[in-house]
Amino acid sequence: MHKIYSAQLHEAGLGESDSQKLSYLSSVMRSLLQTLALSAFEIALRMTPAKDDGGIIKGLLDRFAQPVDGLPLEALDALIPIVRSNVAKTYMLGWFEKSIYSNQPIVNQLIEWVEFRNKKPAHGVVDEKTATFWANRLNDLIQSLLTAFSADLPKIEKDGTLALDISGNPLRISTPLVVSGHAVVIAKVVSRKGLWKIHGQLLSWTDAKEFTADLDNTNIFATDDPYAEKFKLAELTINGKPTSIFHNIPVRQTNTFVGRKKELDKLKKWIDDFADSRMCLVYGDGGFGKTTLSLEFFNNLIEGKLEDSTTLPSVVCFYTAKKTRWTDDGIIHFKGISDAMEDGVRELLYLFFPVLGKEWYKVSGNALIDKIQGEFVRQGFTRHDILLIIDNTETLATSQLDAEELGEFLTTVGKKLGRVVITSRRRELLNATPVVVSSLSDDEALLLIQRSGKEYKAQAVIQAGEARLRAACKQLMYKPLLIDTLVRYISRSSSGLQDGLDQILKKTNDQLLEFLYEDAWARMNELVREVFMVLVSLASPINGRCIGDACTAIGVQHTEFQESLNETYFASVIDHGDTYDLEIVDLAKEFFRQKKHRASDAVVERLDNIAFKVDKLETDRHKIEMQYRQDRVADGYRNEFAKAAKIAGMKRDYKSAIENFDLALLDEPLNASLHERYASFLLRTLNRPEAAHEHAIKATELDPQSGDAWLTLGLIDYKLDRLSDGDKAIDKAFDNGKDESLCLLRKSIARYHHARREPYRKDSLRLLKEGEAMINRSVRVADPKAFYFRKNAQTSDKYLNLIQSLISQINRRTIRSEDAAS
Repeated sequence: MHKIYSAQLHEAGLGESDSQKLSYLSSVMRSLLQTLALSAFEIALRMTPAKDDGGIIKGLLDRFAQPVDGLPLEALDALIPIVRSNVAKTYMLGWFEKSIYSNQPIVNQLIEWVEFRNKKPAHGVVDEKTATFWANRLNDLIQSLLTAFSADLPKIEKDGTLALDISGNPLRISTPLVVSGHAVVIAKVVSRKGLWKIHGQLLSWTDAKEFTADLDNTNIFATDDPYAEKFKLAELTINGKPTSIFHNIPVRQTNTFVGRKKELDKLKKWIDDFADSRMCLVYGDGGFGKTTLSLEFFNNLIEGKLEDSTTLPSVVCFYTAKKTRWTDDGIIHFKGISDAMEDGVRELLYLFFPVLGKEWYKVSGNALIDKIQGEFVRQGFTRHDILLIIDNTETLATSQLDAEELGEFLTTVGKKLGRVVITSRRRELLNATPVVVSSLSDDEALLLIQRSGKEYKAQAVIQAGEARLRAACKQLMYKPLLIDTLVRYISRSSSGLQDGLDQILKKTNDQLLEFLYEDAWARMNELVREVFMVLVSLASPINGRCIGDACTAIGVQHTEFQESLNETYFASVIDHGDTYDLEIVDLAKEFFRQKKHRASDAVVERLDNIAFKVDKLETDRHKIEMQYRQDRVADGYRNEFAKAAKIAGMKRDYKSAIENFDLALLDEPLNASLHERYASFLLRTLNRPEAAHEHAIKATELDPQSGDAWLTLGLIDYKLDRLSDGDKAIDKAFDNGKDESLCLLRKSIARYHHARREPYRKDSLRLLKEGEAMINRSVRVADPKAFYFRKNAQTSDKYLNLIQSLISQINRRTIRSEDAAS
């Protein structure tokens, strides 16, 4: 890649003016820093314990969803010490220190560039003199980077893959940093239904094409942590000022959103009018795109695209009206409107609590709203900070009495707790700002059918003239759902435009859906059909994990099932990025149940057995997850200061987090779980094992039977290179209930890093052989139901390869002393 960047640096120098040179040099620098940062992520995640120990890395990777110019610097500041400590002492030498390549640390010079970039090109004016100065400065700075860090840039192998050599360890780079022979500038990284893609542009002066590249499931951005916070933190810059929003907004429902400017403007106006307008109702008939519109708007909000807004909320909570829910007592079915609505407002509490205690279910109605309001006030939030979005409320209230009860409840929520957005097919009985979602305009419909035709590769649509497409949209009443249905049908059946229209227009809504279901069923292979028949037999709410279990049991790829799911409108999907929730619509449920009923008795029995096993797996997972959250997390965050520390940590306000942890310990000095959580925070997030040690010791003294406390103490001892003490603590963790496989894995990892620090010590090979045996035993005794089974399996594979590679290097004596970890 060094040659690629050198060529682009030369290309930039041929610009006709300094302004042109500066513009393209900024692109070269952006790409180069992204490449260095993502290469460092690959090293840290695949060759060090950074991923296993948590910490700041996941937060940095999450922010690469939409990288800004300063992010690679922040990432490298965190990653270089990790790589130097664990893999190579001389990694990116010159970043923090003076070197033969520069008389001052390179990072300091880059900070000056980022500050200039944010101040002048992004939000100010660049005059001719400034352009000349920075064009020359940036050219020299890029040259310094290429000279200093040439060995740290990936090399292109003969087969086109990218690789790095880290102290004799070859590492394949999985992130597509070269596309069609060009370096790239990454614009965003997205995950939909667990499938990952990178969007960006080629680094080219003559043809900077946009590209989209698929990532495999083991890419560096994918999290395999089963304990993920329900709320994420979006960090924005609005009108030059930093702000942050906690949210659980699902990803957009479509890549072809067009038009709706009038409706988006109304939502924008409502957001800005926070003093007088508490409620907003987005309503219209089915198929016009109410949820699609809402998700488009609120994704724009959390991405900072509402540039001139000054009244953004601090917490945005999205809730889809549903009829079932997991609780401490298992799956419950809501009996009435009040149960469902109260569940919606309780969703806000997951910002503070990993699990909700029984005290939150003992109150209802106004008392529940008051209790939740009090909790937010204690954490410093006002009703202006909170926004609750409730999707599809018409599914909750099916009678006039229910509708009145719904209106009264939401009005109280709007007055006391926060602002509310409701989507519904009805004009609900609310004093709310209305946003009517109806037909698209003629021009909007034309744009939608043209874009959809290209996306779905519907040849008849692509080849049709504008007048013919306008006429087709008019026949479909400018309804987005019908336009989408037409394009999908033409794409799947390779039929003509008129044939597609005939099939759609001559049928009622239910007849159309049944026709589309039969059409999709005919194209499915038998295994995918069986997955659908299993799903309609489940008692559990359906999510990506259940579907994955069903696909595994039947023997079909999850991605193949998703392709069939996308063929027609079998279900409503709420996509959270790395996972998704799915609710099969009633008509489709009946369709699949009839298909199952017509199958042979042997097939029905087999599918029922699979459904039973999938339900059991999900129930067991839920119990383990709830126990983990309750035992290890919830008990540690009981008091208000501890909850404030958790929020501050999510915001990366580490000074406030420490202050609140200290105050929490003054309030609850005998809370062992709190000491353990503080120790974990100091170790994993701040990399301060010495400070963490005293709190871990205290946790084990207060609760000697806490396996979690002993495990955290063991990890801290290992971090401090106290192998014997760490082993003793891990043994205590095993004695007090921690999984044997996990304990063996942690011991093995510790032996690898102990040997990596001084590879030619007498005991290094012995320790590595011990570690290899421990990993093999860990894999043999692992319980597939264990909370971290998948993550531990991946970690085992990683360290088994690292241990075997290190043994080979020691035997061949190919490790230089300066490359040994510090």
